[in-house]
Amino acid sequence: MKDFIKKFLYKLPSIIFTIAETCVIVLTGRLLHIEYFHILLIMLAFTIIRIKVPKPMHYRKWYHCLIWTSLVFLSLFVVLKFDIKLSVIMSLFMAFVLSSKGNIEDMFMWKGKNTNYADIEEYIKYNEYDTKLIEFESKLKEQTGIEYLLYKYRFKQGLSYSQISEKLEIETPRIAEKLEKIAFAIRIYCKI
Repeated sequence: MKDFIKKFLYKLPSIIFTIAETCVIVLTGRLLHIEYFHILLIMLAFTIIRIKVPKPMHYRKWYHCLIWTSLVFLSLFVVLKFDIKLSVIMSLFMAFVLSSKGNIEDMFMWKGKNTNYADIEEYIKYNEYDTKLIEFESKLKEQTGIEYLLYKYRFKQGLSYSQISEKLEIETPRIAEKLEKIAFAIRIYCKI
């Protein structure tokens, strides 16, 4: 019972956000005088593809997610004013594009990943045996094992957020929050 409560409390902010986001989408549709059935149809088409396509992309900040979701559904509802078939097709396409399968980084001419952590990744790559870096890693390992694993998976092994999420069973926004703290700490400690 304790595990259930612990998991529920851990997921509670995500549940609240999902309910609020759904309300914003429905209200946007109603403001455009779209019937509930059509709103539900567009939302289901979008959601089914997002669930079926592995590794959907997520934003680090909740308000980015809310803004982009609102804009995506607003555009879908505007298209719906003209043609429902086109709107359903567009919702399927947008759901695919907003997954890692439609990620521009998978294109063959893409030059590479520019991340917020490029300086840290480069530092670790070229200073693997630096005493400051080794001290930082050992202190991080002593404090919390989970933060050390996040550090190891992201900065040493270069795993994506979705891969880390699968390995550690942590939601992507939580990973982003913890990695920001780790990045801040390593930049100060190693003077990057």
